[in-house]
Amino acid sequence: KALPVVDRARRVVGIVTLADFLRGASLDLHADWATRLRQLIRPTPSTHSDKAEVVGQIMSRQVQVASADRPLADLVPLFAATGHHHIPIVGDEARLVGILTQSDLVAALARVDRL
Repeated sequence: KALPVVDRARRVVGIVTLADFLRGASLDLHADWATRLRQLIRPTPSTHSDKAEVVGQIMSRQVQVASADRPLADLVPLFAATGHHHIPIVGDEARLVGILTQSDLVAALARVDRL
């Protein structure tokens, strides 16, 4: 449901979600979301287009990341306060190593609770 966007050095520069795709898709509110999404990803035959053509045009640039060694308990407030459902995880030199979802966090906390 969300994909981190990285630069050539694998550093997170943004995140793209289904909501980002739909915002970039046609504003024809009478079309269903699948039609709008198809219109967005269909190549434009002309040299000019008003629609987004690259992920950088629709991604959210404000992205919360967490380091791979950060305690799980520290991430609960991040999910709760921001409403995010995904947090990219970075390792050495702030390079992407994975993505943590709310479901991942709940499952991990449930395992810890059983110990």
